[in-house]
Amino acid sequence: MTSFYTESALITKILGALIYFRPSEFSDNGLDRVLALQVELQESSSLIKTFQNVLEQFNRADINALNMAHDEFFSGIGDMPAPPWGSVYLDRECVLFGESTAEYKQFLVQQGFEFETHNNDPLDHIGLMLMTLGALLENQTTDQLSPELEELLGHHLLPWAPHYLKQVEALINEPAYVQAISLTQTLLSDLQTAFNLPVKPRQIYFKVAQ
Repeated sequence: MTSFYTESALITKILGALIYFRPSEFSDNGLDRVLALQVELQESSSLIKTFQNVLEQFNRADINALNMAHDEFFSGIGDMPAPPWGSVYLDRECVLFGESTAEYKQFLVQQGFEFETHNNDPLDHIGLMLMTLGALLENQTTDQLSPELEELLGHHLLPWAPHYLKQVEALINEPAYVQAISLTQTLLSDLQTAFNLPVKPRQIYFKVAQ
């Protein structure tokens, strides 16, 4: 199981970066080197094989199409059909920088995380949260769930992310992002199962228009 956590740590960090950063900024953030990675698929796990398919989709995609999809769904430009911030779903007012964002920021401070975001973006962006998850998974060496992972997954991420990911997957048309979102859903589900993790029930306030 340790290899699963190691693979999950790497993949969640990269998926988070692919979702958070605009494709035109990939090279500025080292993602061009990531997309150039080639793994020996014959000896790889099914998780790594699926991840390699995601990277290949991004490599094949038209950069302008990727930028347009990112602007619509992940950048906060204009009216977003499925906003990527947790507080939109967890706060009664469906606002940015809500109470749930403050709770999550406190968790990040306690764990020693610091982020330099675009234009003071809220820290509960799905991409940033996946990168945080990947960093915590790097320290996971046993099947015993660490307290910080339990809080991140059970309280801050899983109460809203599966709902959000399901909605955005149905709306977005760019194949690279569709595959990235699909793999993210699978990974979060597999982690919840592996840890036998109970998720704190929280009301979802934002309903995505189909």
